[in-house]
Amino acid sequence: MELVLLRMKSNQCKPDTITYNLLIDTYGRKQAFDKMEQVFKSLLRSKHRPSLPTFHSMISNYGKARLKEKAELMFRKLHDLGFKPSYVTHECMITTYGYCDCVATAREMFDDIAGQKDLQVSTVNAMLEAYCMNGLPFEADKLLEDMTKKGFRPNASTYKLLYKAYTKANMKELVDKLLKKMDRQGIVPNKKFFLGALEALGAMQMSSDAVDNEKAPSSQSTELA
Repeated sequence: MELVLLRMKSNQCKPDTITYNLLIDTYGRKQAFDKMEQVFKSLLRSKHRPSLPTFHSMISNYGKARLKEKAELMFRKLHDLGFKPSYVTHECMITTYGYCDCVATAREMFDDIAGQKDLQVSTVNAMLEAYCMNGLPFEADKLLEDMTKKGFRPNASTYKLLYKAYTKANMKELVDKLLKKMDRQGIVPNKKFFLGALEALGAMQMSSDAVDNEKAPSSQSTELA
């Protein structure tokens, strides 16, 4: 990546914000955070300004690595540079708090923006997913009920993430309730809808098998006994 950037400069092809954002996102996805931060500093020193996607990429990648303090630092930096957070910004932070087991903090941020007229379905989905990734299906179900009463209309992504979480948690009652709600809304699940749940169940089974194998005495130890 550095070689490409050097070639650009040597050919008098100056990098712009899009170039910097691409580098930042690439390093972030690889969790090469030192290099990601170096590119961000270079962007700040350049004639170009970062954009909201710059911060979204850094916050999201820090979040996936459970680096909450660094994500929060970027959120503050965004404000310091005069940017106004968008709904995507808040979703990135909510998801980050979900990854970092800070569900209460995620809910605080969600509640701060939940009363907005332009509240996005994806923002509600982010909060639902934060609950689900922390093994809190009943809290997710309650949030869905509360938001539905306020006029929130779930989409296919909402149902997909909840179905996967409820199935993984073996909550048959919640699964049945969800499917009935989908039927009333006229949403017909397709193959992809069920694949997510199957993958989750498969991962659980593999994990369970691994634990059983560790507990089971080996044939060698049995013979020695």
